[in-house]
Amino acid sequence: MDTFTHRGVNFFRLFLIFALLVSLFCFRDLWLPTGNDEYLSSSPIPRPTQQHLADQLIFDTTTPPPSPSTEALPAPTILHPALIAQPHEHEEIKDFYPPPPPPPSQDDCRNLPGADKIMVMLKTGATEIYSKLPTHLLTTFTCIPNYKIYSDLEQTFGNTPITDVIHPVSQHLRETHEDFNLYRDLQKWQREGQDLSKLKGDHGWNLDKWKFLPMIHDAFESAGPEIEWFVMIEADTALSWLNLLPWLQTMNPKEQHYLGSQNVIGDTRFAHGGSGIIISRAALETLEEARSSIGKAYYDERWEEATSHSCCGDAILAEALKAVNVSLTGAWPVIQGETISSIDFSERNWCHVPTTWHHVSPIQVDAHWQFQAKWAKDRGWQTPFLYRDIFEKFVADHVSVNRTKWNNLSKDVKLTAPELVSDDQKENDGKAFAELEEYEQRAVQSQEDCAEACHIKGREQCVQWMWTEGRCHLGKDVRLGSSDEKNQIEVKIGERMERGYWNCGWVQPAVKRLLSGRCEGRAF
Repeated sequence: MDTFTHRGVNFFRLFLIFALLVSLFCFRDLWLPTGNDEYLSSSPIPRPTQQHLADQLIFDTTTPPPSPSTEALPAPTILHPALIAQPHEHEEIKDFYPPPPPPPSQDDCRNLPGADKIMVMLKTGATEIYSKLPTHLLTTFTCIPNYKIYSDLEQTFGNTPITDVIHPVSQHLRETHEDFNLYRDLQKWQREGQDLSKLKGDHGWNLDKWKFLPMIHDAFESAGPEIEWFVMIEADTALSWLNLLPWLQTMNPKEQHYLGSQNVIGDTRFAHGGSGIIISRAALETLEEARSSIGKAYYDERWEEATSHSCCGDAILAEALKAVNVSLTGAWPVIQGETISSIDFSERNWCHVPTTWHHVSPIQVDAHWQFQAKWAKDRGWQTPFLYRDIFEKFVADHVSVNRTKWNNLSKDVKLTAPELVSDDQKENDGKAFAELEEYEQRAVQSQEDCAEACHIKGREQCVQWMWTEGRCHLGKDVRLGSSDEKNQIEVKIGERMERGYWNCGWVQPAVKRLLSGRCEGRAF
């Protein structure tokens, strides 16, 4: 037998193998790589991403210059992106259209309408600056493009310059007047590198009154012509930038405005400095023109004499403005001097916009800031918040139950056992204890009796109460108050006087009625 036949190989099989090889060679372009990989990828055709749109010119919309041998080509048609590289219906469209704008960032508050037209002046003192200013620099002033810090000592706090606003006062006063004892000590202690906070005391108040007019003069002279409003606050003032801006936009800075929370000394109505003072450019121009017209030195000497006989620099500022026919416009409750703990929440302020709070600690300044930041993140920087919103955030939960060792500042009616009333106290509405109603006499015996007295008075006269041994105080407005664990009061227990605490409560239907109050619009 033939060898090929024995192994199963014959000419017919060889012919088939040869034909197969020839076919593979002839049709190799159908299955071998061609060098153009993009046609061979099994993945979907990539769609342009947002970054690709930004980094590359996807559609060339320019018209090339005409060739010497050809006519100018027409500009190519710009295709709408929706017509290019569309995915299948079951695919999710991603990164194709521009994403929605992000929520307002913290930086946006520096660029809000009107922000660059306001100069904020913070008045402080060298003995407190290291405890109070840092919080403002981290919160309040991150939103304010134009601000200046005034104190009683020239220094630099980090990168922030601090202006000595006492220095412009006449030298003979600074060197001899008793009000400047602290100022002279500050200069000495600074040279010696001592801890200035140890000088903190009552003398700061005597020095503080000399800061107001020099601060106003310096702010006006250093502010650019674009500044329309001058806002004065203190180191223990919390300022809402979010609420301030839309409020100022309701007024004309070319008119004379002097705004604040009204106080009265004698016949002088003045804006309380700690609550915040706002003066329009037109009003300050009138004041500064009067100063320049008679000579700055003579003008300053005249008002220094007035300051030496006054208790308060904010009252002197009001008198100086009144002398040029700029009068105070009361701005309560938009500008006011209470804290969240001390203010009375009622229909009088419920739907108003709070702009300032006074006597706040650095922790409370930060709490106000955090609330404002969260509000702006959720609702934008153009939506002011109301006293109602402050109450719901900071107060509502705390007044929903009775509290022990807590003073809720009830003060409208003070019922006191006769053995605790001193001759100089005005207790029991000026009545003898025996003249009180029976339920009023009983109210001093227990907190249950005190709460019952509040209930009998009715919600128009009583919405909260507080009791300690021998005393029952009733309040007609809702106040939060604060813990008195560190502020015990003297109470009589049996035959001896001991230290005690207040227990207190709120009439829940009255609180719920307040919370249900609706606000139509926002009142400035």
